[in-house]
Amino acid sequence: MAQLTERELRDKQRGLVALNSQDAEKMQAQRRAMAIWNDDDRPSSIAKYNEAKARLTELDTQVQARIADIESIKTQLSDLADAKAKEKRNKEIEDKQKQLKLAEETLQRGKATQLETEIETLKNAQITADGGTPGTEQYAGDNEFVKDVNAKGLKVTVNPEDGGSWVSGTEGDSQVQQYIYISDDVKVPLFMAKNAGQMVKDYTPATSNFDALRKRIIDDSIKSPRGLKGLFDDLRGAGLRIPENDYNRLDTTSQSFGKALSYALQKHTKAMVNDLEINKNIEPKSFFKYVQEDLKTAGLGGPQVSYDEYVTKKDEADSDLNRFFMDYVGRPASEDELNKYYKELRAQEKKNAQVTTQTETDSGGTSRRVTGEYRLDEADILQLQRKVAGKALDGSDIDTVLKGGSGAAQAVNSTLAYAKRYGVTLSNKDALKYVSASLQNNENDTKAINAKLLAISKATYSNLSDVLSEQVDLNDLSANYKYTMRQILEIPENQIDVLNPTIQMALKNNGNKGAMNLTDFERALKKDPRWGNTSNALEKAAGYANSILRNFGLIA
Repeated sequence: MAQLTERELRDKQRGLVALNSQDAEKMQAQRRAMAIWNDDDRPSSIAKYNEAKARLTELDTQVQARIADIESIKTQLSDLADAKAKEKRNKEIEDKQKQLKLAEETLQRGKATQLETEIETLKNAQITADGGTPGTEQYAGDNEFVKDVNAKGLKVTVNPEDGGSWVSGTEGDSQVQQYIYISDDVKVPLFMAKNAGQMVKDYTPATSNFDALRKRIIDDSIKSPRGLKGLFDDLRGAGLRIPENDYNRLDTTSQSFGKALSYALQKHTKAMVNDLEINKNIEPKSFFKYVQEDLKTAGLGGPQVSYDEYVTKKDEADSDLNRFFMDYVGRPASEDELNKYYKELRAQEKKNAQVTTQTETDSGGTSRRVTGEYRLDEADILQLQRKVAGKALDGSDIDTVLKGGSGAAQAVNSTLAYAKRYGVTLSNKDALKYVSASLQNNENDTKAINAKLLAISKATYSNLSDVLSEQVDLNDLSANYKYTMRQILEIPENQIDVLNPTIQMALKNNGNKGAMNLTDFERALKKDPRWGNTSNALEKAAGYANSILRNFGLIA
């Protein structure tokens, strides 16, 4: 498809609304075809059925063509937006680099440091937009393999204990093994806008999901000219053990086939990433060619792998979560919450399975390696429970939570009290949101919340930012003002706190550095209308009156 302008693309996208009417017509054609097929008078209905079937096929082809057009337009619009964003970032980087040069030449070191940070942030944003990971080595090349390695920070990880190695990434748990699958060359369908009719390799992004890749490889093998038997022959030809019985039945569910395929896929992934790092090879072989041409196990037949997985019973998991909910949320978990928790718990237990790998050595012996902890520890389980409880709190009725006196209520009250000490206005709902997010982030106390509130306080009272800390809060800084205000305006102590407007005026000091001078504060209080009604002011006024009368000799 020729490159269109953004306006032309949007005009064309609006012109594709006919797709809905074609879909509706297609459904009507399907219903007509089914009605004809169910007609008892089948001989007389064959012509009508064939006619309806032909129309249905024609409509389906039109709908698929429209879908392909829409996807192509979406891609081009996305590319235009990305290009504009990149152009804007590059312009910002260029402008800031000019400012940086000027700041360095004029010895504005603070500004230069700030500009360097801003330039680095913009560059990292550009790396991320290009599919990369900031801070990791970026390889040159724009094919899917190189983009994936850059984006996920894939590298060969070596276990120092036994020398075993595999490919891992920076996404999620860095120790999770990653697999990459590249199929043999396939022809891109003509209706596809990109590379239509060309021979390309079908690339599957790096994943830890071996089962999904296993199914994909089996499907591709069945479709290939050599069939599934060709895959078995290639694995056995590479020296991997697949017993005759499994081979004769082409049993893809057998342990021997799974172990052989996993070993070959792991070796291929490692070879690709290693070859990219050392030789900058951005065009690796397909999986099948690698197995046929390069995979040699030196007669070892691959490793023997066994898995030992701990399984928590559903009723035990429900009991544990309900106990946590009662303590922290103040109510039992709902059925949906129990099911979500158990699903995540089982996923973690599967991931945590203890894996024993036994490999034959050249000397005829075996080396044995055990990984995994078998059972989740208490910290892992608490993290899952906090995550579910945090989501449950998000949007809960705050009054119900506070009345329950649960752990969440205590955390909300603690957050509100801390916010007040530092002059941050916070509603009960806002405090609950903080607590909910904290739980979902696996924080077991309010320290992280307090750090955020302290940062907000320093930004609000920027004139006091160098004084405010965990040890010094606004309660401390306002003590003299509150005492003076009580004395001069004769206001009860329980009616004055940090958020009192008069105390706020003294603390913010019109934005001047530091809080207001106490003498200036006293003068301000005596200008307050409330001061005129105090006994202190009335006595002073009476004293003035007597002094005037004495001066005129009207009283002794």
